[in-house]
Formats: sequence, C-alpha cells, structure tokens
Amino acid sequence: MSQIVAMFPGQASQYVGMGKTLFVRHESVRQRFSKASEILSFDLSDLCFNGPSATLTQTENTQPAILVLSVAMFEVAQKEGFQPSFLAGHSLGELSALTASGVLDFEDAVRLARIRGEAMAACSTGIKTGMSAVTNVEASQVEVIVAKLQAEGYSVQIANYNTPLQTVLSGSAEGLQSAGERLVAIGGKVHPLNVSGAFHSTFMSSAVERMVAAMEPMKFGDMSIPVMNGLEGRLYTKDDDIKSILAAQLTGPVRWTTVLDRLSEERIALWLEMGPKDVLKKIGLQTFPDSKFYAYDDEADNEASRTQLAAILQNKERLPNLVGLCLGAAVSTRNTNWDEAAYHKGVVEPYKNIQNLYDKAAKEGRTPNHEEMQEALALLRQIFMTKGIPPEEQFTRFSLLLKASETDRDFPEYLTTAKEGC
Repeated sequence: MSQIVAMFPGQASQYVGMGKTLFVRHESVRQRFSKASEILSFDLSDLCFNGPSATLTQTENTQPAILVLSVAMFEVAQKEGFQPSFLAGHSLGELSALTASGVLDFEDAVRLARIRGEAMAACSTGIKTGMSAVTNVEASQVEVIVAKLQAEGYSVQIANYNTPLQTVLSGSAEGLQSAGERLVAIGGKVHPLNVSGAFHSTFMSSAVERMVAAMEPMKFGDMSIPVMNGLEGRLYTKDDDIKSILAAQLTGPVRWTTVLDRLSEERIALWLEMGPKDVLKKIGLQTFPDSKFYAYDDEADNEASRTQLAAILQNKERLPNLVGLCLGAAVSTRNTNWDEAAYHKGVVEPYKNIQNLYDKAAKEGRTPNHEEMQEALALLRQIFMTKGIPPEEQFTRFSLLLKASETDRDFPEYLTTAKEGC
C-alpha cells in the first residue's frame, strides 16, 4: 500500500481563527489570502482570524474562505513532500480539489466559490427549509422513508451519503419534521443542522443557472492529479464535462461513502484532510476505522502524517523498479521470430532504449518517472509483439510486472488492450 489521498472539506468546517498559524508561518499562504481579498473586495484573512462568526458562517463568505485556506494548505504540504495520488472534495471541497489539480485557476476558483455561495444563499430567502443529519440508520432505510414521504407530497431528499450510518437530509421544514419522526420510530437519531438552506436539493435549482453562467467564460485546464467526482462517486475522466457536473451537484447528493469505497480500492496508505478542522477525517474513520486518516489542521495529526508519509516513501523505494522489470521480461521471454532484421529492429533496439532509460535514472540517483515507465512498457510491448508472444501471455506478463511494482493503477491500458490482442 503506497497511494495517498488529499481530502478537501465543505461547509461546516469553518471556525474563527482558522488558518492563522499557517498564515504567520508561510509567505505563500499570505499571498493566497492577499489575492483572494483583492478579488472579494474585503479582507478575507481578518474575517477568518477575527470573525465575527456570524459573518464567517454566511454561505457566500464561508465557501471562498474554506477554498482559499484549503488550497493554500495543500500547497504548503506539497512543498513539504506531500504528493498525493488522488484528490477528493466534499461538496464545495470539490472546487478546492479541482483547483489543487490545476483544472481551475486559483483566481477563477475564488470567484466561483463566492458566486456559488451567493447563489445558494439566495435560494433560501423567504422559505423555511433546512437540513438534518440522520445517524444509526442505514442509508437504504432512509431512502425508503424519503421515497414514501415524496410520494405523499413532502419536499425532502437525501443531500449527503456520509457514512454507512450517517445520512444528511434536505427539505422543507414540514418534510424534515415528518422524516425525523419516522426515522426516530425505527431507531434513528436525527439532529437539525445549523445551516441557512436545503443544500444539495431541488431547492437549489435557481442557483444552477447562475453557476453555469459563471463558469461559461472560465477555461478549465488539464487534471494533473486524478480527482473524484462526488456526484457519481467515481474518478473524473478526460471526456467528462466538468462544468455540467459541478452545476448538477447543487441539486444532487454528495455520495461520499461511494467516493471512499472507490478510493479504498486503490491501496490507500494515507488519507490527509486539507482544510479547517477534521470533519472528513472523522467521517473516514467511521467508514474505515483501521485506515490512516489525518487532518493537516491538527498539529499532532500533521506530525503523525509526516511519519506515515516517510514510511510510505521508504516502502516505495523497496518496490521493484518497473523499468528494470521490463528489462528482465525482455530477455526472459522466448522468441519465435527468426527474421534477423525484424529481430534487430523490434527487439535489440527497443531493449537498448529500455537499458538507456534504466541507466539514466540510476545515474541521477532516482526511480524512473511516469513518462519513462510509460516508454519502457511501450518498448516492451514492441519486443513481445516482435517475438510473437500471444496476447494472453502478454496480458499475464504485464499484469505480473505492474502488480510487482504497484503501478497497475497507473497503466490500466496494459491490463486491457494486451489481453485483447494489443
């Protein structure tokens, strides 16, 4: 296990004083707050450090505040050697994750968080809505009760799937009251949340248009680190329309349990929360109590995560070198092609190129990078094909190489196309 996840929180993580220590210690953090304050036309650092709490917790202020601190915190952690394999954000946190991955420009992200908060706040004006946290009841049971209430004409729906036994509801005051009564009757515990509206529900429908308009002129960049899509509980793909997904999230539920389940398949050794407080750490431990969850905002956790990170890096150094494994596979695989010219071009030359990749990394005292490993695999495939290795055997050999070096998640194409005949 050597994969690392950075998690970014959403609303309800804010508190007066958040980020102050980081601000004092790091110039990069001060620069991020300064730029955000310029964009927002008010002193964001003063609001975060001194409050008042009532102003900080206003949705239109909370969202840019959490995003700015989360991104600034992530950048500090990166400088300290934290290099995550995946990013995931809870609701608003997905904007932070996409910013950390390079999809969103920081300035655009601050503007978008502000507009998102304003639009969501406007949806709550003049109507009695809210949210409630439901615990001690499985999500499937909550779904049944919500479906019955909707059939009876009540406005209530699931907003967050946080843990197997924690679900959050959004809806009208009447809908939430009726849902609470029925859930308590089957052993559930229901706690009203101190929020200003029914987030992640159809009550946010009017905010979608403003969100779409705000994103329309924004140029979204390439994703440097894979990010989870919280609306569907899967990794984003290069073909996804991220803008449409972000807009749809305003009225759809956050499938955080699915996000955690999907990431747990990736041999995660460290989960680190990037933002104020430790809400996602606590949720994670409720789902996977034996996993390593930490919150960067907590000094003790921060130190423990560094120790864990050092152990992960040390373990990675012990893993077999994928380029070296490619060299071994190239010479140990039988040959069925006796065309001397074809053999020289398709086996000898590619082998020399793999050797050069291996020697270059060794000379520089490092492990091969992703591009070098990708090139070595492509050269090895050329060698296999020239030698006449059957597709099924190619699949088996690539599987063994990738699993031995724990890179099978990095090069999934060699676990599919090879099996299908390259």
